[in-house]
Amino acid sequence: MQADIHTLFQSDFYRILDFRCRCTECTTSKPEYSDTFGISFVRKGNFLFNVFRHSLDSYNGCVLITKPGFERTVTHAHSVPDQCTILEFHKDFFSIIKKHYKHCRFFHDADWHSTLIRTNASTELLHYMAWQLVNTRKGSKLQIDNLVLEIMDKVLGEITDYHPDPAINSKMKKNHLQTIERAKEYITNNFTTDISLMELASFCYVSPFHFSRIFRTFTKVPPHQYLADTRLQHAALMLRTTNSPVADIAFSSGFNSIEYFNSAFKKKYDSAPGSFRNQEFRFPVISKIS
Repeated sequence: MQADIHTLFQSDFYRILDFRCRCTECTTSKPEYSDTFGISFVRKGNFLFNVFRHSLDSYNGCVLITKPGFERTVTHAHSVPDQCTILEFHKDFFSIIKKHYKHCRFFHDADWHSTLIRTNASTELLHYMAWQLVNTRKGSKLQIDNLVLEIMDKVLGEITDYHPDPAINSKMKKNHLQTIERAKEYITNNFTTDISLMELASFCYVSPFHFSRIFRTFTKVPPHQYLADTRLQHAALMLRTTNSPVADIAFSSGFNSIEYFNSAFKKKYDSAPGSFRNQEFRFPVISKIS
């Protein structure tokens, strides 16, 4: 496959790659082999990830999870070149991942080589924040490492058997996928402001009625809920990684009422913000890598 692949960040146990396809025709690539565990966010485009008699329909709003030791091909679904953010983990760390997530069926099924999950606002924001930190080079190693482990925990906790969404057919993707890509980009860049439906629809060049319908088709939630979930994920991350007062975190995440923030946060995380901050949060132990 013709592609530009650049390493954006190198850690002790993973690296973050920027993958940009340069193919100009909708063809299927030659078989490729992977020997690393990877989590890939599809930022733009649409392609079929073919592995072991399965074809995973990949586009914005999807995450590919791939185990090492398999061959795959990629088929482009339409003419827009795909772009992906790939988290590629070192071979030694894969054994630690499997041990830590030992109850995840994906790691114990030898015939389950790869899978695809639909993202939600929380996962999208974590990816966006990691992407911003490595591109602006403003994040510390510890900060980026923490985000990557947050992403892994979120993604692996949502693995289910892959089933394509019949509502998102080829025509729907061809006509509206770029609209959804623009909408999500706008929300993640402006979630701290009071975004209106007309503002979002205008940015995407569609009517508010049309926008609401296609946004819900792709994300399974209305725009206001996606925005609220983005804000709540930002607040949750700040609670875990900073000592800022709860009220400051609420307002900096886009909430204009501490009472509403407390209620919404407790409903989503089944815990008040202060209690959530004090909960123990366990990740794989990085220091075990030889």
